[in-house]
Amino acid sequence: MWSTLPHLVFDSQFLDFAFNYSFDSEFDAGVGNAARIINTILLQHTGPILGFHFMSNDDYMAKYLDPWIIFVSKHGIQKFTIHLPDGSCLYELPYGIMTCSSLTHLEVLASTVFRPSDCVKFPNLVSLELVDTQIECKLIEDTLILPMLETLKLISCRVFGRMRLVAPKLENLTIDNIDIEYLNPIVTSIKHLSLDRSSLEILAELFHVAADRLVLPQNLQTLKICALGISVEQFSGALVLLRGSPNLYELDLSVAVEVDESRTTELFSYLSKAESHLNEAFRMIQKVRVREFKGSRAEMYLIKLLLAYSPKREKIVEQFKNCNSSDCIEHLKELISFPRASTKAVIK
Repeated sequence: MWSTLPHLVFDSQFLDFAFNYSFDSEFDAGVGNAARIINTILLQHTGPILGFHFMSNDDYMAKYLDPWIIFVSKHGIQKFTIHLPDGSCLYELPYGIMTCSSLTHLEVLASTVFRPSDCVKFPNLVSLELVDTQIECKLIEDTLILPMLETLKLISCRVFGRMRLVAPKLENLTIDNIDIEYLNPIVTSIKHLSLDRSSLEILAELFHVAADRLVLPQNLQTLKICALGISVEQFSGALVLLRGSPNLYELDLSVAVEVDESRTTELFSYLSKAESHLNEAFRMIQKVRVREFKGSRAEMYLIKLLLAYSPKREKIVEQFKNCNSSDCIEHLKELISFPRASTKAVIK
């Protein structure tokens, strides 16, 4: 039955089974048995292999990945997943997977090295997720062509050199904890953007131009910011991002815990003098979601500003964290009492 299954999944449960049924109790024998089973399944498979998903809690089998990747790339692979543990030895993705014409989804959660040569092309890749990946560019500026890419996630990645991404259909971009020297404005086509506090600062630096704006797409519709810092630098960067997105209608954010009263006071002073920027930043937003809401001074003040400067606001949703019912009720009472620019604004 397995010989015709289009999607093959080799996870930690499978690896435990392979180890337990090895004729030799030695660790290397268990590894070899697991590799032999996978080799047998691939060689005896009679149908197309549309999905190949390898997920291990250890890195002992990384040395076997290359021939498997090359094999499935020649048998119609569409969705490919690699999960290896944090801190494992660096694994370099083979060049063949980058030029595979059938591949549509690639997910790599592992300590990997990705070395795109100039004009490397994933011809039909729709979704690319790289976690804990080291991207190394060999030339002065390498070009990575992704003509069909719609979704890109870069999480805990480091980019060495200048990488120019060509992705005209990109609509969904997630950037979280990246270390990058240069990034061309791939954001010019996106509709949905998610980033963390450090990436917010990086974007502000990379795309900062005259008039205190970012070179951002006119069609950005939703924005998610994780752990927005309590500082003038963080909030000013967020305002620059919001002001450069005239069609933004949904904002999803979480605010970091207050740790320094002086920084909070400094931030409030800055925001109280930024009325024109607030008007421009919040004018089109209709829905706001505040995650991990704790009822801090900064969170309460931010929602107060959102209500006061958002004439098209329809809904604000708070998702409380570590808050008992009585405190939640008190926070909601205070939030409801805030003046609002929109008569349609509802707090939930």
